[in-house]
Amino acid sequence: MESLFSFIERQCLKYKIDESHGLKHAKGTMARAAALLATLPLSGDQQRVALYAAALHDTCDSKYTTPELAAQEIKSFLLSQAWPLEHIEALIKIVTSMSYSKLKMVPLNEDGTRVFPDHGVWQEAYHVARHADLLEGFIVARCVIYNKELHPEKSDDEHWSRAASLFEERVFTYVSEGWITLPGALSQVATLESEARRCLQERSMDWPEPDMELKKN
Repeated sequence: MESLFSFIERQCLKYKIDESHGLKHAKGTMARAAALLATLPLSGDQQRVALYAAALHDTCDSKYTTPELAAQEIKSFLLSQAWPLEHIEALIKIVTSMSYSKLKMVPLNEDGTRVFPDHGVWQEAYHVARHADLLEGFIVARCVIYNKELHPEKSDDEHWSRAASLFEERVFTYVSEGWITLPGALSQVATLESEARRCLQERSMDWPEPDMELKKN
């Protein structure tokens, strides 16, 4: 994994990807993907694509990069790691179609369920990576850090007020609005929400180090 994390670190420096979406977040999302994979019967290839997609997704985030160019850099990196082209293409399609803000704009199905891109045989890998990123969204510190990067002129009170509003309007509705559906992810939501509410109330910047032991949860 060292080559993967070194690549992510280089891309963060190149594109000025701040801490909220940087290497720590990449490792955390990967750890959460590993935890979800422990509950699903995916093949080895699907697991690797899901894990790497979870780690790499923000290295081509349009908030920081030109996604098309960044995707080519991901492709070059994975080719250097002897990845099959089919797996690289699957991963790039996954990381460029995970964005909550873009998916939010897609109309619902007639039955009220969410519409997600069709990734064929890689669909479960896509949902693992997507869910892992959503679970990372419950970390309040990430939201505050990003707000401060985006609006350095605002006060701490304003940053915390914005975080509280965003969590109520968005993060705490991930289940009710059909974004989180995997059983392995649903089982974590109550604990994550409770911790997020504590951090918002106490204005705590607690952000545990990513731990692959999450696989055991």
